[in-house]
Amino acid sequence: MLRFFRQLRQRLLTENKFRKYLLYAIGEILLVVIGILIALQINNANEYSKQKQQLLKYEQNIVSELKEDLKMLNGLDSLNSAKVGTILSYINYFKNPTRDADTVIQRMYDIQYNGGVYKSIAYTIDEIINTGNLSLFSSEAKTAILELKAIQEFYEKNRIEVEQKWVLSNIEFENAIDLVSYNEFPTAELRNMKDWRFDLGSDQYRLFNNKTLAELRVFYFRTDQNNKMRTHSEKLLNLLEKN
Repeated sequence: MLRFFRQLRQRLLTENKFRKYLLYAIGEILLVVIGILIALQINNANEYSKQKQQLLKYEQNIVSELKEDLKMLNGLDSLNSAKVGTILSYINYFKNPTRDADTVIQRMYDIQYNGGVYKSIAYTIDEIINTGNLSLFSSEAKTAILELKAIQEFYEKNRIEVEQKWVLSNIEFENAIDLVSYNEFPTAELRNMKDWRFDLGSDQYRLFNNKTLAELRVFYFRTDQNNKMRTHSEKLLNLLEKN
């Protein structure tokens, strides 16, 4: 075919038919341009199809991960609520002028720190942002993704500070007591041995109460964090499930 066009072009030139050759040349250029445009259109269609498939995969992964996150948050809600209730019960009773040492001790031992921390498994969001594929999403979904990521980073940064205060107050308390005897629930025989647990005005109780308030702040922080996480996760989940 190329040989035919080449021979035709040479014949037109040798026969001095410049006008016909010019028209032929223009036609040949148009054919090339049309071919390029068709190729580009096919390539764009293929690229668009790949992007749609990638977007669908991202959406499915995020939906699955967010549902797991919400299950985790629901479980942590129950834990946080129970821990806050136990701590407040102790604090309110300790502040009661008619408090009884035996009951204070019992409620004190009911307070045990639990490290149930929310940690999102929505790793697809990180992949989308790091690879620059956020542009595949609608502007509304894109905003929801960035908002959720910002909330995660904010609470992760502040969580460390809040928990460090509890760690420091716990260390201070442990340095002031005998951990061996503390790990055993006191018996009535220890009352006459000047055990600090029967002296509600002791420095050890002051340090324990400071530790308890720091622990309460940890669970208040987690409750606030989990509520914000749930709100933004559900918002993004609803947007993606509508598609």
